Amino acid sequence: MTDNSIPSPMSMVKVDGAKIKRLREEQGLTQLYLATAVQVTTDTISRWENRRYPSIKKENGLKLAEALNVRLEDLLEEEEAADNGERTPEDLSSALPVKPEAKTTFQKLRPFLLPALILLGAAIPFIWYSLHSPAPVVFSAERILPGHCVAGQPFPVIIKVSGAPGKSSALIIRENIPPNATILKISPEASAGGPKDETIKWLRNINGTETFAYVISVTGKEDEGVSFIGTAAVSSDSDESPPPIAGDTTIAIGQHHWADADKDNIISDGEILAVYDRYREIKGIDLDIDLIEEIWLGSGYKWNATTATFEILE
Repeated sequence: MTDNSIPSPMSMVKVDGAKIKRLREEQGLTQLYLATAVQVTTDTISRWENRRYPSIKKENGLKLAEALNVRLEDLLEEEEAADNGERTPEDLSSALPVKPEAKTTFQKLRPFLLPALILLGAAIPFIWYSLHSPAPVVFSAERILPGHCVAGQPFPVIIKVSGAPGKSSALIIRENIPPNATILKISPEASAGGPKDETIKWLRNINGTETFAYVISVTGKEDEGVSFIGTAAVSSDSDESPPPIAGDTTIAIGQHHWADADKDNIISDGEILAVYDRYREIKGIDLDIDLIEEIWLGSGYKWNATTATFEILE
């Protein structure tokens, strides 16, 4: 038997280029990042944003939405988004006529419905209490450092704080900067401390998870370790002394870019994606993404100590 069926037309969706551009810029993403995630060219991303290609493959739309951390419907034009909904199995089943057998089954179960409803009504208060009773919230603060850095070159430090979601708490962070370090950027703005101070202090109200970050450079010899210490506490803490910030405490000085996690003198796909995933939500911090992308596009790099620059190998 031969298959004479005609293949269905390609599924297309109409995207709103302005929405795509706004979401990309809000998250600090480049067109190159989106092009890599969707597996198209940067020219294609530019055409989508400028509405020169208003209709795109639905498959590409799904990849684009995933890269921007939104639903596909959030990228569509208003009319398209309204028409994009599909009927659920429940909608289809409700449109079908009820078979006589189904009516008979309902009649058989009818005597048991009232007792079941009574039991359900009695159980609702217990269910509500178990869902709404306050669970113990454990406050935590974690420092995230790259594994290594180059002396005199900037690298990021993240402090991720987790508290009670839906509940505002006062937070104090004291981060002691190494004496051989220079502070370049701080986000969000510190309550006290700056480029000439050895301590950064944040006093803020947090709700759930918050991220604090700063960019510094350090001086020192190769293979030398640089240590970080700090404390973080919320208003609900009863301890007399604030607990230390957990996580990474040391970074080693070497000759590899901080984004080159395995120190093989290239920045791989996985390494550049890790940079985007970890740092893209931080506002006001310049990570020199352009340099990282140039190294990723090249065949490798090496550190030139004489010129204090990373030389990209073509």
